[in-house]
Amino acid sequence: MSVLPEPENWNLSTDERERVLGSLRRVGRDKGIGYLPLYTIRDVLSLDVADLAAEVESRALSALVLGPAECCIKSGALYVFDHQRLAALLAIYSETVASSGWPTEPDSFVRAIAAHWVGPEDSILPVIRKAFGETVAA
Repeated sequence: MSVLPEPENWNLSTDERERVLGSLRRVGRDKGIGYLPLYTIRDVLSLDVADLAAEVESRALSALVLGPAECCIKSGALYVFDHQRLAALLAIYSETVASSGWPTEPDSFVRAIAAHWVGPEDSILPVIRKAFGETVAA
């Protein structure tokens, strides 16, 4: 079941809507984590956050809806992650994660990503970038 409404909202084409949702749709297949601001889900895409979370959970993914008090995104955000894929990544980079003071458990790691701005000087940044499916130079 897809929760996509008719594409007349915000005059987005179907391709534009799919590009916006791509951050979530590629989780599990191409990357471990994706997110969308709640504002984007509700006001740009005119989707129900709970319905979208249920849709991704039906694909055996985890969904966390975090409000503005729990994350750095002004409206809050829906974070979608592949628990097993993220756990494997955190195990591979366990020394970096631990030495950075970040949690090694996937749910807590996602909550930490949501709650903290990370700069280029932070040693955890390459791990986060890999979790989001970015290519990181060795």
